[in-house]
Amino acid sequence: MRDGQFYIAGLRDPLAADPQSLLSGTQVDPARVHSQWQFYQSLEPEFVLKRLTASLTPPKSVRLSIVEDRIVAEGDAPDTWIDRARAAARQLEAGGPVFDFSKVRDVSPEARAAEHWQTYVSRLEAQPGIIVAQQRASGGHFYISGLRDPQAADPQALLSGTGVDPARVHSQWQFYQSLDPKFVVKRLMASLTPPDSVRFSIIKDRIVVVGEAPAAWIDRARVAAQQLAADGLSLEISELREVTPQELTHLREAIQAVDILFDSGKAVPGPEQLPVLDKLANQLKELAKDARKAGVTAQFMLTGHSDAVGRETANASISAARAETVRALLKKRGVAPESLLVRGAGTFEPAETENSRTGSSANRRVSVTVNFH
Repeated sequence: MRDGQFYIAGLRDPLAADPQSLLSGTQVDPARVHSQWQFYQSLEPEFVLKRLTASLTPPKSVRLSIVEDRIVAEGDAPDTWIDRARAAARQLEAGGPVFDFSKVRDVSPEARAAEHWQTYVSRLEAQPGIIVAQQRASGGHFYISGLRDPQAADPQALLSGTGVDPARVHSQWQFYQSLDPKFVVKRLMASLTPPDSVRFSIIKDRIVVVGEAPAAWIDRARVAAQQLAADGLSLEISELREVTPQELTHLREAIQAVDILFDSGKAVPGPEQLPVLDKLANQLKELAKDARKAGVTAQFMLTGHSDAVGRETANASISAARAETVRALLKKRGVAPESLLVRGAGTFEPAETENSRTGSSANRRVSVTVNFH
């Protein structure tokens, strides 16, 4: 300030307020003010934002704003505009505000295809029973490989709604068995064929089995639990209650009360035993069928016996022959041969003592023992 005149000099960004207009209301005579302003570009975010808007001319789908002293771009833009924004961001790195354009989505055809592909890959990775090992895009085609449990979702079906052309996808999936409890339960249901009285459930990644089942089925479940434990999975069967269906018990008792009798020294039963064999065959087939419904397998042990007349070696031989003969006769009557086992007991398991009047004839027999597995 000198001799009633005012002098001012400095730097001014062209986007800043007009110094002359700021004299309004100050009671300073504009005619007495002498100013000299040199050009410079301010790094204030609002000025940088204006210059970026003017130089980059963002498409209508992109919005620029100031967020905590950062300039943020959001929206959709082609890759050419994103390249220009990237160059502008590098220029601002030397002391200027950060220009963040990470929220701008590339909407060029190639980028859209890549984005759709990543959507599909993410969808696959979220599926239980699918493990993505490798995936890439090349020449407009997509390649993916990994492991897939046969019970997992169909990768081809998961392409629906992703915008990826199925004809451009080349996939290679190798078989594996997932340890996901849902898949393990399905495999257990198929392999163990539980009776209707047994229920499987998943509780916090543990497979819990509750209900009632025959002892043989529980034994099979116990073996499965041991095998799964080696893989780190828990199959709990402690709440299973052992039960033998009443109809199986009654029929087993009836079968085990039957004896096929033989004449002395004979390995083939007499004709009077044929009705007994017919009835026994029907009972065995009925029990085998009922056992399958209950989730178990019935096996029949045919044990041949002999009286104490003669040498022990001969008695052992004829007892085994009697069991084999009954097995053949039952097979002829439609009993599954794989369900029939045979053994010769000789004189060691007598039905009655040889001293009794009927002892010898009662001991020349084939008895049946029923087991469930």
